[in-house]
Amino acid sequence: MSAPVAAAEPPAPTVAAPPLDPPAGRVGMWTFLASDAMSFGGLLVAYAVLRTRADAWPAAAARLDVPLAAVLTLVLLASSLTVALAADAARAGRARATAGWLGATLALGAAFLGGQAWEWHALAHHGVGFAADQAASTFYAITGWHGAHVAAGLVYLGVVLARRRGEAVASAALFWQFLDAVWMVLFTAVYLA
Repeated sequence: MSAPVAAAEPPAPTVAAPPLDPPAGRVGMWTFLASDAMSFGGLLVAYAVLRTRADAWPAAAARLDVPLAAVLTLVLLASSLTVALAADAARAGRARATAGWLGATLALGAAFLGGQAWEWHALAHHGVGFAADQAASTFYAITGWHGAHVAAGLVYLGVVLARRRGEAVASAALFWQFLDAVWMVLFTAVYLA
């Protein structure tokens, strides 16, 4: 006598696993940020070497507008929040909110650059130009390099605002938050140390 044949069970439905690889744009942005971090790191190392080997170095509070820089730091921190909210809105498909938060980020970034230009103008008015001394030269080089990145970031955010694609917003937010983090290090090293 033969054994009873069991009825075949239907195959389980297949579910596609979510992709493990991040989008190419985000990988590219992380690669760029790693190389850019090295440029800022090089400037900060040069600043530290010059400052520690100098016979005299002017106190930041005696020359720089530390209260203004503190306000500008708060402006950039606020822009980190607005760009994060823009990225969240883009992921959720809320185009209007994405545009609003990107617009707020652009306004805050422009305010930061305006404040930086104001400080540079005041320094030049008081005779502290790029070639005044090593402290001035490194100050202008470091804050100028960061300011150039902020200006490029504003252009980048403007392009992203015009297109409002989710992945582009996420990559732009990553770049912008990197600039904010770099500024926190620069503010501490140049204005507070």
